Amino acid sequence: MGGNHSHKPPVFDENEEVNFDHFQILRAIGKGSFGKVCIVQKRDTKKMYAMKYMNKQKCIERDEVRNVFRELQIMRGLDHPFLVNL
Repeated sequence: MGGNHSHKPPVFDENEEVNFDHFQILRAIGKGSFGKVCIVQKRDTKKMYAMKYMNKQKCIERDEVRNVFRELQIMRGLDHPFLVNL
């Protein structure tokens, strides 16, 4: 898979609080068992991103919490220019 990816500076200031309200959902592009991926637009910069989000209560009700943490661990181990570094 190649490990020579150039690392770009962060898109967001790490000291800036960013939350769901800073984005407008434009359209869904994917859906899994415990989350959706949508194209979103940051309200102040108008830049578009893909955002995965999930309903915490549904994850708990469906006993999917373990799967969420498993995905988090997998994502932390990946290094790819098209994926967010966690």
